[in-house]
Amino acid sequence: MTVTGTNNSTSEHASQFYTQEGSDPSFATLLEQGGIKPGERFSEGPVLGSRIKVNHELLEKQVGKPGSIPKDIGLHTEVCGDNIRRKDFGKWTRWYQEDGDVQIFRLFKGEQNVRGGTGPDGSPGRVEAFSKSITVAPGTWHEWEATYTFIKPVGACIFQLMHEGSLWACHIDMTAAGEIHFLRRRPVSGLEREISLAKDMVGKSISIKVRANGEAYEVFQKTPLENGPWKLVTKGTFTKAKDNKIQFRWGMYCGSKKGQSVPNDALLFVTGVAIR
Repeated sequence: MTVTGTNNSTSEHASQFYTQEGSDPSFATLLEQGGIKPGERFSEGPVLGSRIKVNHELLEKQVGKPGSIPKDIGLHTEVCGDNIRRKDFGKWTRWYQEDGDVQIFRLFKGEQNVRGGTGPDGSPGRVEAFSKSITVAPGTWHEWEATYTFIKPVGACIFQLMHEGSLWACHIDMTAAGEIHFLRRRPVSGLEREISLAKDMVGKSISIKVRANGEAYEVFQKTPLENGPWKLVTKGTFTKAKDNKIQFRWGMYCGSKKGQSVPNDALLFVTGVAIR
């Protein structure tokens, strides 16, 4: 099922969901200022950003009253490895913030993941939250669900189901135009690799649920505030997770192709994350 946003799905409508206090330097300026170490896995930071203030009243009219943000999560950013714990989230507000129960993910034009270097050695990078590793007993399913509100989209993966820590089984992706689609890794014969979930979603929201047991997965969608059951998007399988460990990741991941950078400023709100 493909959902299409209504006529007010525009950047003007999306801008009403927040106000910004302060400004953000270019990535080139950040590199000149120091504190970021190209070619190294970890930079000490901090890398602070302008403050995003969410228009909670407007957002809740669209998505409902969100539940609390999970506490036991980690964070990936452009410049600091893959294991930032909650106590250090405040050091990286250029890319990640929380306002009430809203997770705020940002990327900026020209940025790169500097782990391998910059320029031709850099890659577009990411800002993602992630769950702790979950050990799935044989036949036991775990679920992740959340609602996305697309303020400034960019071509990126916004959800990953991970096996063994680094192998993704499936993605939820967005385009710079606000199209949302499911992407399957290594599809078997008869199964679509890519499935469109929604189009024209700038300023709009969609709820996603993923169930996984370390081998099989199921993906569902619905419109926030919609009564009735979740709508099944697809089912699939992937190589069984080593040690039966899986992980959920959400945010924005623009890929790892060398020499590329983030093509435009991006802003994404995520609410109602539940892991069970």
